[in-house]
Amino acid sequence: MKHLFSLLLVLLSWSSVWAQNDITLREALEVLAQNNHAIKSREYGVDVAFEEMRAARGLRLFNIDIVGGFTLLQKSVDIEFGGTKGVVTESLDGLINTGVTNGILTNDVAKFLRQSLSPLTQLDWRYTLQKRAVGGVGALVTLPIYAGGRINSANRAAKINVEMATSALEGVENGLVTQLVESYYGLILAKEVVSIREDVVRAVKLHLADAVAMEEEGVVAHSAVLYMQYRLSEAERDLADALSKARVAESALSTVVGMGQSLNPISPLFVCGTIDSLDYYIDMANQLNPLLNEARLVGRLSEEGKNMAQADLLPEVVAYGAGAIYNYQLSEMVPRWSVGVGVNFTLFDGLGKERRYMAAKHEMKQMAESVMSAEQEVRLLVEREYYSVISSMQGIVASERSIAFAESLYTTAKDGFSEGVVSSSELIDACVELASSRVEYIDSVYQHCLSLARLLEVSGLSSDYLNYANSGQVVEM
Repeated sequence: MKHLFSLLLVLLSWSSVWAQNDITLREALEVLAQNNHAIKSREYGVDVAFEEMRAARGLRLFNIDIVGGFTLLQKSVDIEFGGTKGVVTESLDGLINTGVTNGILTNDVAKFLRQSLSPLTQLDWRYTLQKRAVGGVGALVTLPIYAGGRINSANRAAKINVEMATSALEGVENGLVTQLVESYYGLILAKEVVSIREDVVRAVKLHLADAVAMEEEGVVAHSAVLYMQYRLSEAERDLADALSKARVAESALSTVVGMGQSLNPISPLFVCGTIDSLDYYIDMANQLNPLLNEARLVGRLSEEGKNMAQADLLPEVVAYGAGAIYNYQLSEMVPRWSVGVGVNFTLFDGLGKERRYMAAKHEMKQMAESVMSAEQEVRLLVEREYYSVISSMQGIVASERSIAFAESLYTTAKDGFSEGVVSSSELIDACVELASSRVEYIDSVYQHCLSLARLLEVSGLSSDYLNYANSGQVVEM
């Protein structure tokens, strides 16, 4: 009785599942693409890589820098003419005295000349080349002429990074398609199992009522009734477990889609009529598998790393121009603009650049081996998922035959129990076996749909899943 009460509580809590929003697989994929945070994160990653590629293109353009500063010197820079002043003074005095001695100049004229020249001889004969405080603002323009291939490698590496970000986005999208298929059809499977378990409970209740009536007529013993009651409790327990799993599956689908509300999947389970050959999927995986493409792009990136390390061994040549915009107490003797060409080449740095170049070469070889390993792993994955799809199709056929046999066995057991020639345990076993066959069949179809999603994911063809679903044979529940 306690177990029955728990079952009723589960049924009441589960009743809200059927008051859900119907959603097709296509609609679920569209909502997933809009709401999933992993996809949005990868999309931002593509934007980042694209902006970095645009930044790398700017390495080919000139740079304009505005520079400024203020300097306080220890002292002003002067040219001292003190010695010349003494010679000039003595020469002037000698000329005036000689003119007076020779009668060329009178004393009054000589006095007048000395008074007139006195301000000149008393001056501080010193010229200031640069005052102590100096400052200014200027512009510096540089243009790379030759960088040993660094700029070209940087641009190619940036482009590769964009491709890697795009490939990573595709990988996430493909993985989410598989995840959605698993949760979407998983909820359909869970609901069908609930329906099957409910049928079992109803059937056992009917058989229990028949057993009670037959006991009253003396056809069966009381032990048959007790056994029916025992199996009814087991059936109710299985139903409660199925309801719990369905609730979890419903939450999983809501979480994956990202809608935050109950959803009711209405796209049916299906079985592919035919699938392409194994070679086709291997070829597609070799071309489209995002993880394999990322491995190859990393290999190309390591090659550009080797090129950049090699470029570090070569000189850099730049053209430059500089001009003053504003200055404070800058000497007029200093030029206000200049242009030229500069070369930078490191002769020795402890062999650091050479070692980095050798390391880059080894890394490139390492990435080449990683790519070959990834190709082998992807091929094995394709083969495994391909044969998993084939096996699931065979399992569906076997399950269909199992259901037909279980239905025949159950019908025979019902008739035999009514006639008193079949025991209650045989009847219940036949009923449970039929339910198990139905569950096995639905699970086989579910595994088929999931295996197909995994095959398409590893082949890089997840976007084709809807085409397979639409062209497949709908499974009648």
